[in-house]
Amino acid sequence: MWQAEHVKHLLEHRSSETNCELVPMDTSGDLNQDRSLRNIGGKGLFLKELEKALLDDQADVAVHSMKDVPIQLDSGFSVQSIGNRGPAQDVLVGNTAIHQMSPEATIGTSSSRRRALLAHVYKRHSTVEVRGNVETRLRKLDEGEVEGLVLAAAGLERLGLEERVCAVLPKDVFIPAAGQGVLAVEYRKDQNEIRTLLEALIERDVEQAATSERYVAEFVGADCTGAFGAYCERYRDGFRLSAIVLSETGDRAIQSVTEHNDAFRAAELVGERLLKQGARELLLES
Repeated sequence: MWQAEHVKHLLEHRSSETNCELVPMDTSGDLNQDRSLRNIGGKGLFLKELEKALLDDQADVAVHSMKDVPIQLDSGFSVQSIGNRGPAQDVLVGNTAIHQMSPEATIGTSSSRRRALLAHVYKRHSTVEVRGNVETRLRKLDEGEVEGLVLAAAGLERLGLEERVCAVLPKDVFIPAAGQGVLAVEYRKDQNEIRTLLEALIERDVEQAATSERYVAEFVGADCTGAFGAYCERYRDGFRLSAIVLSETGDRAIQSVTEHNDAFRAAELVGERLLKQGARELLLES
């Protein structure tokens, strides 16, 4: 809802003639929290009902976190970034620094990428699936179901919960999900007026970075539920892009980093290197 309110504000601030109405909806992803996303259809479950609302003219746009948008959309839809990017990194929420936790300490996350990175970077293999909104996850931490959580910094910042952060996980080693921290707006491709309205709110660097990250994922055959991360940022006169593919257990990882003045070309270079090192085979194993 914060994200939708923020996009509403951006649109109305851009044009005094634009009035937006919020249409809150529950999705299959919201309602089915007792099962792993990976086993019931992936993060596309968060889009299904919203896309039906777009097709039925119940809504003109749907607001998402870019990291939750599947790499492959149905052909009738487009997605773009909107506004500035929030912090892209993941954070640890808990009462103890990660290196001070006991070896048996349980860390909650619903992300394959985060589970694999916890094992690969911090040798933390004891994780448990924790789903739900931020408040639900924090409640499970406070009630002692887990001893730590890994969450997106952007989500906590947008909800004014930065004080819950125990440690920021460095994005050069704990590489974020493609599009993490980026707000995404989905709309029907045949809605030219909507497209024009939204394009006025694109921040060029953010759009290029997010597109680059998503293209690497597409290039190697990763989706938003796999153990894959990519992060692109402005660097000197161009872009710096890093990406990682991990086995499900985090015991193996393939990583590539490059700098280029063109974000799309950087994505091609990183994707080619990852494939040569066996990224697709690693993803198929998980």
